[in-house]
Amino acid sequence: MLDESDFSRRIHTAFAAARRPTDSDIVDELAQHAAAAFQAARAEGADLEEAERQVDTLIVAWTTESGGLVRRPRRDPLVEPPPTDRSALTGLGQDITYAFRLLTRQPGFALLAIVTMALGTGATTVLFSVIYGVLLKPLPWPESDRLVRVAESRQGHEPRIRGTITNATYIAWHQDPKTIEEIGGWRNTLVTAVVGRGDATRLQTTAVTSSLFTVLEARPLLGRGFIEDDAKPGGDFRSKEIAILSYGLWKEWFGGRTGAIGSAIILDGKPHTIIGVMPGDFAFPDRATRAWTAWAIPSVLTDKGERRVTLFSAIARLRPGTTPGQAAAEGTTRARRAPDPGLAAVAMFGGNGPAEISATSAVDMMTAEVRPALRVMFAAVLLLLVTATANIASLQLARATSRRREIAIRSAIGAGRARLTRQLAIESILIGVTGGFAGLVLAIALIRALPSLLPADFPRVDDIEIDTRVMLFSVAASLVAGVACSLLPVLHARRLNVTEALSEGAAAAAGGFVRTPLTRARTTIMVAQIAVACVLLIGAALLTRTFVALLNSDRGYDPRNLLTARLPLSPDDTPERRTNLLNTLTARMRASPGVVEVAFGNGLPLLSAGGFRALRMRPPINPSIEIEANAIHRMVSPGYFRALGVRLIAGRVFNDEDTTASRQVIVVNRSFAAKYLGDQPVGAVLPDLGVCREPNNRSEVIGVVEDMHQDSVTDAPQTEVFTPYSQVGCPTMMSSTIIVIRSEDDPARYAPILRSALREIAPTLALESVMTMEERVMNTLAKPRLYAIVLAGFGASALLIAAVGLFGVLSYSIAQRSREIGIRTALGARPGDIVFLVFRQVAIIGACGITAGAWLAFATSHWLDSVLYGVNPHDPLSFVVVPIVLVLVTVIASLIPARRAAELDPLQVLRAG
Repeated sequence: MLDESDFSRRIHTAFAAARRPTDSDIVDELAQHAAAAFQAARAEGADLEEAERQVDTLIVAWTTESGGLVRRPRRDPLVEPPPTDRSALTGLGQDITYAFRLLTRQPGFALLAIVTMALGTGATTVLFSVIYGVLLKPLPWPESDRLVRVAESRQGHEPRIRGTITNATYIAWHQDPKTIEEIGGWRNTLVTAVVGRGDATRLQTTAVTSSLFTVLEARPLLGRGFIEDDAKPGGDFRSKEIAILSYGLWKEWFGGRTGAIGSAIILDGKPHTIIGVMPGDFAFPDRATRAWTAWAIPSVLTDKGERRVTLFSAIARLRPGTTPGQAAAEGTTRARRAPDPGLAAVAMFGGNGPAEISATSAVDMMTAEVRPALRVMFAAVLLLLVTATANIASLQLARATSRRREIAIRSAIGAGRARLTRQLAIESILIGVTGGFAGLVLAIALIRALPSLLPADFPRVDDIEIDTRVMLFSVAASLVAGVACSLLPVLHARRLNVTEALSEGAAAAAGGFVRTPLTRARTTIMVAQIAVACVLLIGAALLTRTFVALLNSDRGYDPRNLLTARLPLSPDDTPERRTNLLNTLTARMRASPGVVEVAFGNGLPLLSAGGFRALRMRPPINPSIEIEANAIHRMVSPGYFRALGVRLIAGRVFNDEDTTASRQVIVVNRSFAAKYLGDQPVGAVLPDLGVCREPNNRSEVIGVVEDMHQDSVTDAPQTEVFTPYSQVGCPTMMSSTIIVIRSEDDPARYAPILRSALREIAPTLALESVMTMEERVMNTLAKPRLYAIVLAGFGASALLIAAVGLFGVLSYSIAQRSREIGIRTALGARPGDIVFLVFRQVAIIGACGITAGAWLAFATSHWLDSVLYGVNPHDPLSFVVVPIVLVLVTVIASLIPARRAAELDPLQVLRAG
């Protein structure tokens, strides 16, 4: 049986006999047609000899036809397909095979195109998986669209802890709600846990109301959930000694045995009976929670008639057909009918105005902080995909131009517009599909590494995965990109004039340079690629400058050479034992060489805010009125301000002489002094803060210190007051103490010394969250740093793609203009003149691209407002440096083509023409 190789030899022989040289690609294509004609003849009943004769006749006709076409003028650019085509799919397999052969014969082009497509589709797939998993994917609970996070504020004031609700509002709303089916509350806490005779370990547990699992419609895998009787009424985050374990903790501690139900674990020294185990996919409020304990919301009024306000998080399930706005309206009404918390509301919210409740979709509340940045990143990665697609389209267009004669011959032997369009489209789609598959593999690898790359507080990291929807998106993006890459080559083929392409002068004409729509299309693509790179790089420059501004901003303290740690104290220790422990540990560490200062307190920026206090006072600037002042209250040891490097503005700070035997003193920060004390804060007398001392005591302000930003420098400083630990009436309040150590050198080297000292003094206690202050600062900057790196990566990729594209366009342009350049050189043009000719073309492309990109970046940079800090969206430095970088890159990309143009030998060029 004859195959294509036999027909290829016959066609080569026929063309050689007719003295009509042709490309091997064209011969292969004709061989496919000959094989198809042979099979068709056999199918119609012809014997072998008759079928071979028909094919030989066809080959002779092709040879004669391609010679005659030179002399036959034609108006139609393409010959219509013969009426023998019975199906649109006829020859589809041949087209796919031929497209694959073309790619394998040009491995350099194929590798460049596939890698470029893989880069674009892979990055887009990763960002889409993040967008879908974080913003669009439903929460893993039934009818999660009906879940809303509720938060409370006071008119004109924001709460100290955002996204929380008070016990007064919760209790008022929990009773017979109209717009919600149920509301549940929770609060996280760290406990020391022991199982059996094992070692103690610190766990994050969550105290939850019995209604929380009902709101989520979550059921334990083993055992039962909480019921209302499980929690002690009025208890302060105390449970009735029962707990529900997470699936991971159950596997870790009990090996997945069902006998764990009914077993006991020790949490903060108290035995708790295990009543249930949650499923493996249950994580609330996050994956850090290892167990849940029962909790009853404390009432507003204590047994002694005192008002008590507790802040905690809450989530509710809407009734069918109810909107979040309706729920918020009902919550606001209920909150305003609740008992007035008095001064406690001032401490918690900064004011005691009318209560206001908001109800926000649980997903929206969870992702509010990252949503603007993710949208910007997704827009950026789409621009990168467009750049990659445009670059491949430009390469395909160059290939199509160099294949003019091949396309003309295929048209001459009967291929119609539809067949040629399909062939060129298949070639581009094959690149798109292959590159898309490689991009999907790249995306899967990146998604697996993503949890370690994202900040620890990035929401819904566990929901980011390559699932069916993400894979469908990746396939669709690859197909769309592949089809887009074929548009320009198809347009070129449809406009091709067969007579000109096959004329004897066609080869010579190809050596000249003619401005056609195709050359203008390639130039436009290059301008667009440079513009996109400019936009992305300006965005990356703005985000990078934001990160630097955040890193170098004044936080009110010096994070350098500072070691911090939390020390949970035993609840069974007496105040005297706690005081002795802390003083002994402080003295031991001060004696270590290289330690500058050691201090402790109940609060620290980025670690623990401390307590909130409110007091009624008559401000020195207007003593005739009484105001309600509020502040963060911290109890600290002498040396606290020196250890943190907080600047003293006026007066003095605490020393060892401030004891219970001396007058009671406080230090305030700049914001408190400016808001309540006027120009002469030092010496002002304030009501006592009510820390376990006589109610009529007064405290004298002895100093004013600089404001310290608690969490982020983007937040306004809060009012703060400081009390010496030695004057606190009940040191038991400091159940968790923060240790601060300032050193002369690397503070991390003092962590083992601190642990060793504590082990000698109190073997049963253990430090947690041991970290340098610079590490804590960098953790808060993890998101800005991530955004800057990602956008810079997209910008660099777009710039690289643009540079490669510019190199290719210039190389192709010089090849097209080789005859023109040879003539210019023969007429006396110097190498410098030829280089100038190339650089003039580069200058036009670069100037247009940079101008368009800078204008587009200027018009859209306000989209970054929500993630910028200390940088104007129209920052002059970014809009100057990035264009300079682009100019340098375009010059570098054009050096080799310009050098090749200058070194062309005019004699060889003109002889070849």
